[in-house]
Amino acid sequence: MKAFAERVIAFFEDIHPLDRVPRAGFLLRGVENPESVAAHSHFVALLAMLVIEQYPGRFDGHRAMAMALVHDLAEARLMDIPMPCADAYLAEAKHNAEHAIAADMLAGLPGTLLDLHGEFSEVRTQEAKLLRGLDKVQMMLKVLSYEREHRGNLAEFWENAKNFDDYGIDIVSALFDAICAGAGRARPGAAQGQRADCSNAIDIDSGA
Repeated sequence: MKAFAERVIAFFEDIHPLDRVPRAGFLLRGVENPESVAAHSHFVALLAMLVIEQYPGRFDGHRAMAMALVHDLAEARLMDIPMPCADAYLAEAKHNAEHAIAADMLAGLPGTLLDLHGEFSEVRTQEAKLLRGLDKVQMMLKVLSYEREHRGNLAEFWENAKNFDDYGIDIVSALFDAICAGAGRARPGAAQGQRADCSNAIDIDSGA
């Protein structure tokens, strides 16, 4: 019991920076004091909870909630690397680094936590698809809120179809449709697979 308590304390010391790591894509587009990675993870977990409660039995609620809370832990050390630059220039290296960091951070804690981190990253289950979609839903909800507060230059977020990937989950798709309706914008179509331009394309979801 003592060893577990000490490991928990060490773990929280490790993730302590998460409430000070800003979501880089918002920062780069002129949003002063944007949400932190910790705030983002909290909101994704709340979204997951709402979906789980609204559609009981459809998803493994515990897995989904836990996945939401652990999916960005590595950013306490790696920081937030905005997309699509990460995919264009780092790709596999970023994926490997995040998994290695998560493995080190979660060492000595229940192994299911690292399994959930990998499940999210590799999109292996329906819960992972749900969380990957909700990760982007939360991002676009923030864009909507920031625009209503006249913070930043965020129009490009609405033009990138990758920001609206629902991973085949109808609930996520309906959320995107509602967000676009609330913003008075059309939901963009399928991505064309063109190489990302870091100066123009926007997708700050570092988990994607």
